Amino acid sequence: MNPQRRSDGAASPTPAQPYLDWAIATNFAFLRPGDWIPLLVETYPLVTRSRFLGLEWLLDTHRKDVRIANLSTKSLPGEMELAGLNHYVILIRRTAALELTSGESWKQTIRMAEMGPPIPPGVPEEGPSPDAPASTTPDPTLAGDRVLIAVIDEGVAFAHPRFRTAGGMGSSTRIRYVWQQDVATPFNELTGGKIDSTVGGANKLDGGDEGVYRAIGDLKMDVDGYKPLAHRRSHGTNVLDLAAGFEPTDPDGMKRPIIVVGMPEAAVGDPASSTLVPHAYWGLLYIFWRALSMRKGDEELPVVVNISYGPHDGPHDGSTILERLMDSLVQLTPSLGIPMQIVLAAGNYRQSRAHASLTVPPAQARKLEWRLQPCTLTPSNMEIWLPSIAGAAVEVTLTVPDGRQFKVSPTALSAGDGTILAQYTYFPQRTLITLFASPTAADPWVDPPYLTVPSGRWSVTVKNISQMPLDIDAWIKRSDTPGGRRAKGRQSYFDDPRYRRFDDNSRPTEFDDPATTSYVKRQGTLSGIATGTRTFVIGAYQRQATPCAWIPALYSSEASRTMRAPDWLAPGDDSTACPGALSAGPRNGTRIAMRGTSVAAPQAARYYANQAGKPPPIPPPGALVPVSNRVPTADKPWVAGAGLMDLRPPLDRIWGNNRP
Repeated sequence: MNPQRRSDGAASPTPAQPYLDWAIATNFAFLRPGDWIPLLVETYPLVTRSRFLGLEWLLDTHRKDVRIANLSTKSLPGEMELAGLNHYVILIRRTAALELTSGESWKQTIRMAEMGPPIPPGVPEEGPSPDAPASTTPDPTLAGDRVLIAVIDEGVAFAHPRFRTAGGMGSSTRIRYVWQQDVATPFNELTGGKIDSTVGGANKLDGGDEGVYRAIGDLKMDVDGYKPLAHRRSHGTNVLDLAAGFEPTDPDGMKRPIIVVGMPEAAVGDPASSTLVPHAYWGLLYIFWRALSMRKGDEELPVVVNISYGPHDGPHDGSTILERLMDSLVQLTPSLGIPMQIVLAAGNYRQSRAHASLTVPPAQARKLEWRLQPCTLTPSNMEIWLPSIAGAAVEVTLTVPDGRQFKVSPTALSAGDGTILAQYTYFPQRTLITLFASPTAADPWVDPPYLTVPSGRWSVTVKNISQMPLDIDAWIKRSDTPGGRRAKGRQSYFDDPRYRRFDDNSRPTEFDDPATTSYVKRQGTLSGIATGTRTFVIGAYQRQATPCAWIPALYSSEASRTMRAPDWLAPGDDSTACPGALSAGPRNGTRIAMRGTSVAAPQAARYYANQAGKPPPIPPPGALVPVSNRVPTADKPWVAGAGLMDLRPPLDRIWGNNRP
């Protein structure tokens, strides 16, 4: 086995798994209950697939504590392989996590690991294992004319009429498969036939729409927790309607079968202690195998996948496991007859003060001020990424408002006291320093209460101990509370007095001032999963504010010189007076407005599907559409690389170099 190497050539003592280490250090205090923890892992290249899947790398006493997700055990047809087939979704027993990860077999096998929220009781830990298709054979007249729409989201009202089509014997759903990742058996995976039979008997069920979801979905009113389908608006329903919704009488709906992957609420609604990455990766594998099973004969079945989430954290260089899988799927799937395009939201945190960029000369130090807000019931986390150059090294000192200090460096990789953890981690290409802080207030619903930390301004001193200047980026992980939930998290942020939030007329400043010396940057706020090379990234603009030239919405995240910019902008708001884009609510007949790049991305996905799954070509650099003079010259290349999409019905025009 090859041990992980540090930037200075020495062997790293642990794999790159900072969030798992934090969870173990706090005894999983900030995660929901559950015996099994899902991990997305990457093994060392010399660890063979058969050895890993057979658990031969584990001691006999530990094999009962590790399970491999079914979708990670499936082999591709023929000789084809995904680039980086040494990625797997596994589950480890919570009570054995410390012993497992501290053992030599783990350290010599696992190169890096990303953690998701625990699997709740009753949900099958290994997940589905799709083989033969359970859906009916499509109408032969549609062969070669179908485009599969897939959405990985949360809270999809899969029984909604917008996802049904009328037929001679009544209506039927266009949704061929639903995988509800957080629902107990037997309803965690649904077929179109099961949805139709339940909807057909809905008049026998109490509550109409709610009766359907109570029968086969995740709408249990006697169980505590957030229930998106019980609210007037749900993120996944809005997104799927914009990506694939048709009137039941529209015959084009038959050409757009749907696959839905519903992610756990714990992965998207409370993201401070874990990531959505393992479940998104798992969902992509599910869509891949289901698309293969749905393809008939020699049919080419294009697939357009939409993921409308924009996490803050990550290296933002396309090197994450999820980004590499997405690039690999886009490259591989055409040869399998299911050419896949993946559409991502750019993110909504351009104004959140969650990104810092600074240059630190050799032997000098720079200070970042980190503001933790009072009454925050979720942890706060910061990631400091060093550039991918040999010899890059820093010493980081975290100073708490009460005077405590925690210091990490290449010779002291970890420091903490149970409420705070600073950790120095060597990823394969870059070095990461992660700072974890417990909540600033105790949650009254948690018994016994966990320990808290002071709110206020925390100081983070970064000292360059290498021989060259270092360009350093830092991102603060998202910890605010998404709409509709019980208020728990309050987003921490960089607090630099030189940062200009408002202009002279008290309006929000839209872009960074080139003359500013602030380390807080709006540039570089692109989603942490949207910096790959083959996915399509969509930002948002306000439709009525751009009669002659486009400008991104105030919240739409921006790239930087080290990132690929959003490929297109699509409408995120109709106007200042009418924010958001209209789409379906969870109840039949409802129309709800939701705003953000989350609604811009599925509109682009719909356009791509209408173009037989093929996105428009990206113009070369310099061939941009007219840009508002409100966008500074320095920002023009980073707000949208190709231009503006006009997606008003009938969704058949695109604003590129030739505007209508």
